[in-house]
Amino acid sequence: MKNIIFIISLLILLPNINYAQSELDYEDDINPYFLGDSVDLVFPLLFDFFKSNNGHPATNIQLALIFEERYRNAHPISDYEAAIANAQRAKLLFGRARDLIDEREVRRNAWYYPNFTNQFKRNGKPEVEFDSVRVIHEKGLKEADSFLTYMPAIHQNFMKMVEHYDLSSKNFVRINGDYNSLKDIYLLYDAELSQRFELVRNSYDSTLIYFKKYKEAANDYPPFNLNQQLAFKEIQTYRLDGLVIQTDFLVDEIELWDYSKWIVQVQKLIETEIDQLRKDIIEIESKLASSFSEMDNWTPNDSIDVDPIEKKSIYKIRKYDLNSPVANVFQYKDDKLDLMNAQKSLAVYDTAIDISNQVKLYTINRVFQQTIALENQLKKYNSEIEMSNLNKNKVFYKKYYGGIEDFKEYFKSEEGELLNIRKETANRLKRQIIEQFEKPFSQEIPCYRRIQFDWQNLEYQYDSLAKNIAFINFSKTNVNELEYFGGYYLNADSVPQGFYGAKNGTTVSWYNAVSSNYKSNKAWQKITAMNVVGGGDLNYLLYESHIDSLDFRNQIVVSNEKGQIKNKIKVDTQEKPVELVALRNSSLQLAFYQGDGLGNAVWPNTLTIAKFHPDSTDYSIKEIDINGKYEGVFQTDAGIIILSSSEDQKNIFATLLDVDFNELKKSSFSFSAATEINYYYQLSDESLHLISKSEKGHFVFNDNLSLRYADIPVSKEGI
Repeated sequence: MKNIIFIISLLILLPNINYAQSELDYEDDINPYFLGDSVDLVFPLLFDFFKSNNGHPATNIQLALIFEERYRNAHPISDYEAAIANAQRAKLLFGRARDLIDEREVRRNAWYYPNFTNQFKRNGKPEVEFDSVRVIHEKGLKEADSFLTYMPAIHQNFMKMVEHYDLSSKNFVRINGDYNSLKDIYLLYDAELSQRFELVRNSYDSTLIYFKKYKEAANDYPPFNLNQQLAFKEIQTYRLDGLVIQTDFLVDEIELWDYSKWIVQVQKLIETEIDQLRKDIIEIESKLASSFSEMDNWTPNDSIDVDPIEKKSIYKIRKYDLNSPVANVFQYKDDKLDLMNAQKSLAVYDTAIDISNQVKLYTINRVFQQTIALENQLKKYNSEIEMSNLNKNKVFYKKYYGGIEDFKEYFKSEEGELLNIRKETANRLKRQIIEQFEKPFSQEIPCYRRIQFDWQNLEYQYDSLAKNIAFINFSKTNVNELEYFGGYYLNADSVPQGFYGAKNGTTVSWYNAVSSNYKSNKAWQKITAMNVVGGGDLNYLLYESHIDSLDFRNQIVVSNEKGQIKNKIKVDTQEKPVELVALRNSSLQLAFYQGDGLGNAVWPNTLTIAKFHPDSTDYSIKEIDINGKYEGVFQTDAGIIILSSSEDQKNIFATLLDVDFNELKKSSFSFSAATEINYYYQLSDESLHLISKSEKGHFVFNDNLSLRYADIPVSKEGI
């Protein structure tokens, strides 16, 4: 029965091998292998023989030696399972051999133990002592038992070390996958992430603990000679270092990423810089709120801190979050405070009498442009919100804005706030520009001999005017503070006659009637534009038509400060003059002509431009398509901009030209209401104004032909 149990136990431990040999003779078929160098080849035969001869003494010890060699040569870690199985087999068979082999067995069957001695008789029979066999099986039994006793603890601690390091690295990798940058970790750090950090750190610390236990268990078993040490690598670059999951633990120097040290460093920075940054954010919000509260009750000359935050505070926030909505809202509020202060300060101009219109205009325009710049910044901030992780400062949003969604609404609501400031500033500009245009016509009426003067704006019709009164509808001042004026009077036959003059205050220095190209009382005259350039000369465009025929003439007239005619240029065009301007950075000037000179009611869409020098009768002329009736001209760094309108007065067309009047760009704008344009005015390349004297009708463009402001809704934009 014992034999049966022993064989069953051994069969469980041994591999399943089936050889077809039916009868084996130990002496003839197996023993010769132990006399040569082919012991490895004997195992299948030996084990097959053992299955039916398990009580054969030599078979037990020879099999034990084979299994002993196998477990000793196996790697105790990587081949642990096989090594343990072979050690168990060796222990079992060495114990069996101890019971079966005695002195009598060795003497009788010395031939079966040739590998236990180095001495042989002349007939080749080995000389074997029982003690040499006994020493082998006793030592083998002891060492196999020792291996089975100590190796499980060594292997278990080793595997625990590997398992915990694997867990630590995998959790670290998962954090890398969930957080795109180290800055995200800083700003999104919360209780949940803290727990994930602890998982990494605890697993890593367990790795070191089990390595120590592994080394201690190995020291208790001297035959285990894997003298391994740990080497540590610092994680310096997030999402680059520490991501290698497979680590070779079977080398002499095992390299580990120091996850614990990295976590300590990150948490230390969070507890210092990031926590302080969050305190700074609350302090900044408080300072801004205080300044806005004071601004709501602003009165002239109030001393309000319009720059309550240091720029380095914004930089510090952006250091950890480049497009931070928090930094954006702080920057926006800081800029808005400055804008509101500038906008409210304009109130002093409402009653100021010692500040020139020009200074007022440029000051108001700076606020207008400042508003547009802040509106563009707000659009940028709004667009960046969707690309930002608002969870980074969700506690802040909750406390001061009601939550993330309410914070988003704050940015959107500010668009309306800025629009109101822009409207208010634009209205100031409009009032100031109209005042500047109408100021000359609000002066005291000048006196000159028996001539009766009166002011007349251009839009009034002739038939509404009295006879024999010189109506002034142009006023220009030269560099010598001499004010030129010009216009026309209606004679007894209601024929308009042109005049021009110069004055200081109400005192007229000189007055000249415009000479005619036709016989007396046969010329219908009108000065349509005046301009002052150079050293102070006066230029004007003169339109004359014969009252009894269809003949008409266009002239450019140049006069000096004393009213003496310096030059007359006859311009060959069938259109009426509409504008006279000096070409920027040039001694040349431009005269614009448009419409049918005979007065046909056809809405124009082309403009004729004459380029001339005031001292020459030569000129060049070119016709360009501007889509509608001329409304104004602006000279910018981008080129010459012509603005025109459609017949229904609901469309404005913008045409950009080079200095040779070649078209560079066009744009158009459609509005919901018709608007009559009375004035155009250029404050800067970014501030080009078309203005109606009515309540509505103010349009502001820039040199890129973009509409920057309109007090009438835009229904369509673009060609």
